[in-house]
Amino acid sequence: MADYRIETVRTGYRNWTARNDRGAEVRMAAADDADAQPSFTPVELLLAAMGGCGGLVVDRTARAVDHDDLKIVVESVSGPEDDGRVGRIRVSYEFELPDNNPKAAEVFARGVRLTHEKFCTVSRTVEHGALVEAILPDGTVGFEG
Repeated sequence: MADYRIETVRTGYRNWTARNDRGAEVRMAAADDADAQPSFTPVELLLAAMGGCGGLVVDRTARAVDHDDLKIVVESVSGPEDDGRVGRIRVSYEFELPDNNPKAAEVFARGVRLTHEKFCTVSRTVEHGALVEAILPDGTVGFEG
């Protein structure tokens, strides 16, 4: 597993841009800030990361099934008990299985299962959690949990 580094810089009030070392950028802002659109919210980026990770891995794990038209829809489902957290994430793999491959459904289901059980770092991290630490400007730990 590789380590990653993302810089997130403030570009305005409730408006941020994340950049990776390869030069890609993504804009983040509050969904209710009309002046900051188009942008993603941080939760939308989490869901996009799950869909993208799943897609990249399915390209390997289910390559025996033609899935060029695959669309992955990732939705958050929150409940009233989910104080500031997403309660459930639903990942839907949408496409028509090819008629010319009788084992396509079985092969694709196995590929999706392997994606989430073994290979997709994002969904596995969300499912199992990760230690988070916040380092303050003076180098001290402001939060760890």
